[in-house]
Amino acid sequence: MTEPANSGDGVDSKHDLARFGVIDIGSHTVRLVVFDGRTRSPAYFFNEKSTCSLGAEIGVTGLLYPDGVEKALPQLKRFKALADAMGVMALKVVATAAVRDAADGGAFVERVKSECGLDVHVISGEQEGRYAAMGVLLGENRTDALVVDIGGASLELTTLKDRRTGIAVSTPLGPLRLSASGRAGEALDTYIDTVLEEGWPADSPQGMRIALVGGGWRAFASLDMYRREYPLHVLQGYEMTAEDALETADWVRKADESKLSGAGLSKTRIANASLTAQVLQRLIGRGQPSVLFISAYGLREGILYDHLPADLLDSDPLVQSAAFIEENAARSPGFGEELAAWLMPCFPDLPERMLSAASLLSDANWRIHPDYRAKACFVTATQANLGGLTHTERVFLAVALAYRYKGAKQALKSEPAAALLNCAERQQAEALGRTLRLGTMISGAASNILFTSRLERSASTLTLSFDATHAALASGPVKRRLMSLADTLGLEPVLIA
Repeated sequence: MTEPANSGDGVDSKHDLARFGVIDIGSHTVRLVVFDGRTRSPAYFFNEKSTCSLGAEIGVTGLLYPDGVEKALPQLKRFKALADAMGVMALKVVATAAVRDAADGGAFVERVKSECGLDVHVISGEQEGRYAAMGVLLGENRTDALVVDIGGASLELTTLKDRRTGIAVSTPLGPLRLSASGRAGEALDTYIDTVLEEGWPADSPQGMRIALVGGGWRAFASLDMYRREYPLHVLQGYEMTAEDALETADWVRKADESKLSGAGLSKTRIANASLTAQVLQRLIGRGQPSVLFISAYGLREGILYDHLPADLLDSDPLVQSAAFIEENAARSPGFGEELAAWLMPCFPDLPERMLSAASLLSDANWRIHPDYRAKACFVTATQANLGGLTHTERVFLAVALAYRYKGAKQALKSEPAAALLNCAERQQAEALGRTLRLGTMISGAASNILFTSRLERSASTLTLSFDATHAALASGPVKRRLMSLADTLGLEPVLIA
C-alpha cells in the first residue's frame, strides 16, 4: 500500500518545534541530533554519537550486547540532559533493528524509561525504511529511486516515486548479522541473492536509481572517492555508475586494512567494508541501477521531514538551503530574490532553481577580507549544507559565486574540484558570476533599487538600461562591469541611462 511521504506513526504535534531532537538507538551507535528549526535545510545545532554496538552479538545470541547496554544507558542519560539544556521542544527517541529483534529488547526499553526518563519508540523495519526514504526526500530534488538503508543488523529497501513512499521491506543483510552467519564467499553470495529476491519491492523495476543511505554506504563512497582520487569530498549527492561501484567493491574486498585506512575510516567501518561491498555487488546485480547516489540524510532527517509543515514538503531543498544561508549571512536578506528575477531573462537555458540559489548565496561572504572572498565563495558552495544538488551543480554554483568577486580565476587554480565542469559549463558559470557582481554593484545589495534598471540579452548585444530618475547609478564602474560581462558572453555591451 502506498503512503504519503509525510505519514507518521502517531508522533507528537507538528507545531512549535523550533528546536527538534532525535535520539537514534541503532545496532552500532547511539546518536543525538538536534535540528535548529523545521526547514528543508537541516541545521545541525548538535550532533553526537557513541559507539555502543548493541547489536554486536544478536546474530549469535539473539540478545543485546551486555557491554553495549551498559555503555548506552549513561550516554542516553547524557543526551536527555543535553536536550533539556538546549531547549529542545520535542524529542523523538527511536530504536531500530537490534532492539527490535533482540529477545531482551523490551527489558532494555524499560530500563531506558526508568533510568534515563526517555520513552523509546521501537520502530518496525517498514517504518525504518520509510523514515530513511523521507530523509532522501528532505535533501533530494529528483526523488524517484529505490532507497537502500544499511544499518548494523538490517538493510531496508523502500521505493520512492512522485514524492511518495511505496513498498518498504526490511531484510537481515546488515554486516553484523552477516558476519555472525558463518557464511562466506559463494555461499554468502547465494544467501544475499536469495534474501534480495524474496524481499525486492515489487514496485521497484530494474534500472531504477538507487539511493544509498547509512554509514556503511557513506564509508564505501569514501573508499570510492579515495580509489578514484575524486576531487570533491562531499558525500551528499555523490554519484557512482554501476561499473565504478563494482570496480571499487572488488578493490575493497581484495585490499588489506592498511590500504583501506588511507580513506580515513574508523576501524569498525574498515572491518565491515568487505561485507558491505559484497552486499552492494549483489544489490547491483539484482537491480541493474542506472546510477547509484549517496544520501547523507537518512532516518533522523526523515523524522524531521515527517514533522515539516505541509507548505514546506513540496519546496525545493536547494532554494530552501540557500535562503536559510542568506537569512543568516547576507547584508540585506531578501535581496537575493530580487537579483534572481533581474538576471533570469539573460540565462534562459539555466534552471530557475540554480539561478535562485546563486542569487541567494551571492552576498553570504561579504564580511570576508576582499582578497579572499572569491575563494570563500567557492568553499561556501562546495562545503555548505546544501540539499538538492548533484556534484556538478554544486561546483557550478561554486565557480559562479567565485566570479562574484575579483581574483576568481587565480583562486580557482588551487581548487581541483573546479575540473568537474567542462569548458562550456565553466564559461556559463563565469558569466553568471559576473552578472551577480554587476547586479550587486548597481544596487549595493540594497532592496528596491535593482529594478530601476533592466538587463536584456539579444543575439548580438547585452543592454543595461536605467530609469531616467536613476541615471546616476550608471557610473564608470558599472560600465566596466557591463563590458566585462558582455565580453564573457561574446556580446556587444550597450548602456542606456
